[in-house]
Amino acid sequence: MGETEEKENGPNEAQEGEEPKETDKMLNKDDGGAKKSDDTSPEAIATESAETAVNSPENGEEIVKIAEEPKTEQTKETVPVTAEGREVKPKKIPIGGIKMPGFFTRGGKGQVTKNEGDGADGELLETKEKDKPTEDNINNENRARLNFFNNLRIRNPFKRQADQQKLATENGNADQKPEEEKVTVEEEGAKEQEPADQSQKRRILNAIRLPQISNILPKRLRSSGANDDVELGNGPHNKAGLASMETLDDSTKDPESKDTTDRAAVSKPAEEDLETVKLDSKDEKPQDKAEEAGAADKPKPWLERIRSYHCSIDDIAIVAGILVFLLLVGIICAFTFTGKTELTSAPIKDGRYVEAVTSCGPVEGLYDDGAFAFRGIPYAVPPVDENRWTPSRPIDNIDHCWNGTFRAHNSTPVCLQLTANGTVDGVEDCLTLDVMTPHVRYDNPLPVVVLIGAESLSGDSPGKMRPSKRYARARDVIFVRPNFRVGIFGFLTLDALSRSTHPPRSGNYGLSDIITALRWINLNIVNFGGDPKSVTLFGHRAGATLVSAVVASPQAKDLFHRAWITSGSAIFPGKTLQEYEKENQAFAEAVNCRDAECLRGVPGSALLDAVPDTWRRASLDLPSRTENTSTRHEYLALDGEILQEHAIDVWKRELGPLKMVIGATAHEAHSEKLWLKHKEWTPELVRRHVDDSLIGQRGLTDEALKRYGETYQGLVAMISDIRTVCPLLTVARSLTSVPFYVVTQVAEPINVADADADVQAIFGRYEPHTPEQRRYVSAIQQLFYHYVSHGEMKQYESRRPVFLIGQDALPAEDYPNCDFWIEKDVVPRYGRVD
Repeated sequence: MGETEEKENGPNEAQEGEEPKETDKMLNKDDGGAKKSDDTSPEAIATESAETAVNSPENGEEIVKIAEEPKTEQTKETVPVTAEGREVKPKKIPIGGIKMPGFFTRGGKGQVTKNEGDGADGELLETKEKDKPTEDNINNENRARLNFFNNLRIRNPFKRQADQQKLATENGNADQKPEEEKVTVEEEGAKEQEPADQSQKRRILNAIRLPQISNILPKRLRSSGANDDVELGNGPHNKAGLASMETLDDSTKDPESKDTTDRAAVSKPAEEDLETVKLDSKDEKPQDKAEEAGAADKPKPWLERIRSYHCSIDDIAIVAGILVFLLLVGIICAFTFTGKTELTSAPIKDGRYVEAVTSCGPVEGLYDDGAFAFRGIPYAVPPVDENRWTPSRPIDNIDHCWNGTFRAHNSTPVCLQLTANGTVDGVEDCLTLDVMTPHVRYDNPLPVVVLIGAESLSGDSPGKMRPSKRYARARDVIFVRPNFRVGIFGFLTLDALSRSTHPPRSGNYGLSDIITALRWINLNIVNFGGDPKSVTLFGHRAGATLVSAVVASPQAKDLFHRAWITSGSAIFPGKTLQEYEKENQAFAEAVNCRDAECLRGVPGSALLDAVPDTWRRASLDLPSRTENTSTRHEYLALDGEILQEHAIDVWKRELGPLKMVIGATAHEAHSEKLWLKHKEWTPELVRRHVDDSLIGQRGLTDEALKRYGETYQGLVAMISDIRTVCPLLTVARSLTSVPFYVVTQVAEPINVADADADVQAIFGRYEPHTPEQRRYVSAIQQLFYHYVSHGEMKQYESRRPVFLIGQDALPAEDYPNCDFWIEKDVVPRYGRVD
């Protein structure tokens, strides 16, 4: 181990021809105080090894060499001798030499003992000639001292410049230092003798050379005052001071006095003692030294400091992490502050009103239930007077616009129609729409859902399709519900009306209203926070039938992006306009009109009174024994413009994988009229009801009741399959990648899944009372709103295209019992038409 360390730290012996060092003179004098050049005493070897170890920089560390005070003739004095005949020499300690508790010192006879910090073991002593170790022990002791001093080297965190470090190494001889660098720790010039009882404890210990402590301490402590020397422990920042080894020695105290005050610590240093240890040559001037010291204290240029810094892998990783973090912050700031400078959100006036812009002028809505509601905004020219029974037109004339701001606070009446109970409701000037939006802004546009609802093509519009402000906010969607014409005002086809227009055509006015509303949405919805590139048509019952027709219309191309159809009709128009005109000629005769001008002059209520009973809405039931599908009234017609072909043919040819969802409920045919037909539906009454229908006439009663059961719920499920569910399933089977769902979760008190079960759950109006019902609401909402936002049905599989939505949405290969009715030619022949 000694050989290795000697190689690392450099040779321990002085080069030949060099002037002997003053420290060696002090430790190895022979009578006259002159050091022999061939002295191999352990003291000399230890001193020389310490100097070599301290002055040998490793790994870029700067080791400051502190020179010993040379022994001169002026300082020679009589050396006292103890009773044992041992010389006691004055203790000379360089500035910066401190006692380090815990270090190992060499005891008597080559033993190494641990310094317990008693203040006396670290002083520099000299032994008699007879106590010198033999020649055999020199090498071992030399290696031990090398290890000791190597471990004592302390890294200076404030590195000197390269030239200062070199100068300190070259001019480190003690005999070249000026007289003012010598510091002798004495009290009033008196030399004290070491007590006899402690003489045996003292052994030779080389002086500990440390970097200047003033370089390690903070700058504010070094510059606290001209008379405050941190090295000497003076000043307000270090009242205790740094004691020298003589101060820590118990021998510095007067053994005969009770005063135990450390006299060395109390004594104030001379002016020359306030200087730090200098590394300059002896012949340099004091002012030159001061200038070089000031230059050394100046900070290095940043480029030089960077070049002298040795980076480790950890440093590189830290710097790389900081750079990546700053890069990410810059990217985020760039995206944040380089966006649009225009207003992104409309201000709210008086905490209640908000304004949006349309193509016909500004409109003002209300803040209600966490969302903004705009009601009754006109989107088309009023269909009155000469515009009755004409296709709707967008408002493109200033005469139909408004001055100032349109206050869209209240909803307008629905279009004129017949309700299920035979009453008349609505007005003809009805082409308005409602918008429910959670935000009126231009950034982050939201998907748009257009609600098309009607219980029948003859009336009861919009039915359950009323937008929910609460769900617009909760689901981040915008609901738009337009009014559209229904019944004879929306779908009347007559030869007199066709001849009044060019090219000649009539009918499908209600479809033109929906298409015009879609055009208005594409033009204006961005001003309400909506995305015109994400529009979903949502149709329910007769509204679903209309949505199916709009999807097949060439005029609606690119005006919407997906469709959700629930409980609609699967019997689409297949007759031409001329065929319908002949069938409806009886209506013109009923109102006694032969031309369009006469028809447009008849009051609306009188026109509704002339509607035949077969055109009115009829409650769904099992097909009767006398039902003739060829004579039933169909409102939609192939007019050659809005509808040019059969809907299924258009879907297969042009749309390909259509983004459309078709669905129904398991008990869609349930109605209050059917439920109240009997006080209680017993199995006998159920069987009698089936026998009296077309099912009994064909002898299918037993098979049908076996499949559905002899209960009211089974009877309603049978009617729903024949009229709605199974006809829609046949349409979905003929298309590519069109999901089909059936809601099977029942609700109290009748325990049926009626026609409104899915719509009410989607709008949040379904009141769950059981855990199963709560899971159902969550399942269907997830399906619907995910489809609205992303255009896809979750968990859809082409091999299992049917979803049975109860507590969860479970995919299945098929819906039961539909193949039975298709095989018996009941489905889709007797499916509902409106």
